[in-house]
Amino acid sequence: MLYLAIATNPDQTIDGEVLEAYRERLGLLESDFKALHPNTRFQFALYPWNRIEAAMQHRTGAGLGPDLLLVNGMTAIRLLEAGLSDPYPMTPEQAMDFEPAELDRLRDRHGRLAGLPVLLNTQLACFNSTRLQQAPRTMGELLTISAKGHPIGLSLNVYELIWSAGSLGALPALNQAATGQMPSKESLNGLERWLAWLQNANTYQRITFYPDQETTDREFQAGRLDWIPCQSTALNRLRSKLGSALAVAPLPSGEGGEASPLNQLRLFALGKNSSGAGRAQALAFANFSITPLSQRNLSLGSQTVLPANRFVGIPTNSSKTLAAMAVAAKQGQQVNTLTKQLHNNLDRVERTQSVINALVFSTQSPVAGGQELVRIFRGQR
Repeated sequence: MLYLAIATNPDQTIDGEVLEAYRERLGLLESDFKALHPNTRFQFALYPWNRIEAAMQHRTGAGLGPDLLLVNGMTAIRLLEAGLSDPYPMTPEQAMDFEPAELDRLRDRHGRLAGLPVLLNTQLACFNSTRLQQAPRTMGELLTISAKGHPIGLSLNVYELIWSAGSLGALPALNQAATGQMPSKESLNGLERWLAWLQNANTYQRITFYPDQETTDREFQAGRLDWIPCQSTALNRLRSKLGSALAVAPLPSGEGGEASPLNQLRLFALGKNSSGAGRAQALAFANFSITPLSQRNLSLGSQTVLPANRFVGIPTNSSKTLAAMAVAAKQGQQVNTLTKQLHNNLDRVERTQSVINALVFSTQSPVAGGQELVRIFRGQR
């Protein structure tokens, strides 16, 4: 018996629909694995993303910790540093299957690997095709459709807003600060331009900021929004409400460059309480999950995630959804340095979120906000 603990995504509430989605996704792996290991049985449980650490603290303390955990990178690092999981023993051959920068952001401060990448959740643009013939391709077009009466929804959560930093030219300053440098004047101008756009967007009648992605999704499902950034893992849930009206596209670019979605890798982390046989089986299952056939089946079977294995191709010509996800995956490589900074420091995330909140609600200027973000990412108080 393999016990698997799964942390939901921040935009998910645990219900029958979410449970069934995970059951189907894991079922694709389970059936193939059981063909090689017929005596293996699986049991899994879902936990809210913000309660997984407390739940694992309790279960591990009682000797009931799972064999494997399916979590995002930030959670995997926190579990490892809290002593609630073990480092993943990746082989040099396995490491070749992933981008070095992606593996680097999944290591804790001691250089230990927090887990084995399995899936990539991407951030896209979702729109109602009965109201919009096509998605805006640029930030300027986004404002234009808003001015024409199409309601736009944005989540205030910093993870959901980072995509616009690339479009508006803020990434050079943020990446320079994240590596301890003082950004150039030109880079600071880009940072301030991004923050000014966020502040000004809140004054547009048809652009609304919501507290989180879950609320944004609900407003879109209810037909009160025509365009939103969305997570690929939400597509089935959104489609169940909108049907064929749901369409997807890459997020809009801008004068600063391409969008920079903060895509989420999902990892298999190792639980602390496995028996010797359980650990061996857990490693066998995790390693099986990154084989080319398993990765391809996971992606094509769900149409909501991409392979973490960089050498597994997907047929983007046959699916607009997969094509948009592939663009998002490439765009997201711009923020590997930034993602590592956010993954490894919860205080930095909270301080960055405070700056974003102050900007959007006009209690701080873009210049002051830019200066504060530079201090945050350079590790200064």
